[in-house]
Amino acid sequence: MSVSCHCYNCNANYPTSSFYLSSNNNDKQNLILQICKGIFEAIQNENTIAEISCSMSHRQIRNTNEVEECINEEFSQLFRNNVLRKEISSYLIFNTWRIRFKWNEFNNDSLIKNLLKISKEWYDPFTNYLQKINNQKSNKWFYEQNGENAILNNLKNLLPGFKYLVEYSWNSYHYNNYCYGDFVFASDSGIFIVVTVNARDGRRFQALKYKNKASENFEGKYVAILVATYNHDEDDSEKATLEFIDDNDEIIMQNLKGIYNNSFLQRCYNNRIETNSLQRYDNNRIETNSLQRYNNNRIGTLVREEQIEDQVAKVAVGIAAAAAVAGVGYLAYKAASNKTVRKEASELATEVIARVGFGLAYSFIKELEEEGKRGRK
Repeated sequence: MSVSCHCYNCNANYPTSSFYLSSNNNDKQNLILQICKGIFEAIQNENTIAEISCSMSHRQIRNTNEVEECINEEFSQLFRNNVLRKEISSYLIFNTWRIRFKWNEFNNDSLIKNLLKISKEWYDPFTNYLQKINNQKSNKWFYEQNGENAILNNLKNLLPGFKYLVEYSWNSYHYNNYCYGDFVFASDSGIFIVVTVNARDGRRFQALKYKNKASENFEGKYVAILVATYNHDEDDSEKATLEFIDDNDEIIMQNLKGIYNNSFLQRCYNNRIETNSLQRYDNNRIETNSLQRYNNNRIGTLVREEQIEDQVAKVAVGIAAAAAVAGVGYLAYKAASNKTVRKEASELATEVIARVGFGLAYSFIKELEEEGKRGRK
């Protein structure tokens, strides 16, 4: 593993969907993340100048023009707004450049917000790696604590955006209900935080000591490491307090929290729109299906009615024809102007006369007339 390069492929042996993309941009990912890391460290140390020495070990970026083009592309907004200024020079060492950045302390807040967004984009390939570690550590914690997650859940609630547990050290004394230890959480922007829990003496010293340990263990995998202490009272969780060792760490944390909350609200909004769209689609589909079924039923009814009317018409005309032959319904028969219908009626009349006789045909016609009169009433 290379500690001089901060690209994903040099620092994590875990496949990710972004692997092929990042493999073609190893030097660019390394350069962007090292710049973010250098500026964050300067802000934490209350400096307004950051000098970054960066080697392009993958030789995908080969000259100063390409270095400057890469930096301008990612940090252009900060340069346009005069938040950040840069100066680039090359070392005698092959493929190594020194980049010097300056800014005004007054612009720290704007600078931090932009750096968090930039680092989140380029740190993304590491998130699958962090998720794998989180699953391992969370399962281990759950087993060791017999399913008790109170402290871990409280910390995650107090640290929005830090959703990956990547390391912890824990001691518990049941005889006096006292426990203490350290946790390391990570975010999607590559910002890590070390939280020292229930340190009775020398809290600052213990927290900074564990920060140094974390920086060694996760070299090349983080953009910045924050430090905080947490006092946990198992009998009264409302008394729990989270305090940052340095004010600038808290400022970084608050900006990260703002980005996380905005992202969370945006996801909720998008999910609501998607849900509403899906509901409207379902409603339209149900309405369309209902209308289709209604139309189908109506068409079927109309077809059946037409078939019945056609059959009745033929029978009526046929009987009228039979009556006409008997000298009773000649005028009704004559009223059928359609030659085909009259032909069919004549054929039917012959059959009716042959079967029922003239008298019965005449009686049937009279019954139809009486039925028609009752219907009109």
